[in-house]
Amino acid sequence: MEQDKLGMSGPTMRLLRLWLWLMPVAILVASVVFGWIAAADGRWGLFGVMVAMGVLGAGLLVFHYWILHRFGAEAPR
Repeated sequence: MEQDKLGMSGPTMRLLRLWLWLMPVAILVASVVFGWIAAADGRWGLFGVMVAMGVLGAGLLVFHYWILHRFGAEAPR
């Protein structure tokens, strides 16, 4: 009930929650796809950058999970 008074279940909050879950997943997927293409071409420098991007995406996913659960939000449905 307290969350409803603060507007925590409105469309803006749902959009924010969706953004916080979707962006790290999109970074992970893109880094895997482009890393696979780079490895197939033998561009190991680009592959290394994609591994770093994947680690960044995983770190953001963990950080956003912590933020959402720290402030009592739930995953999007």
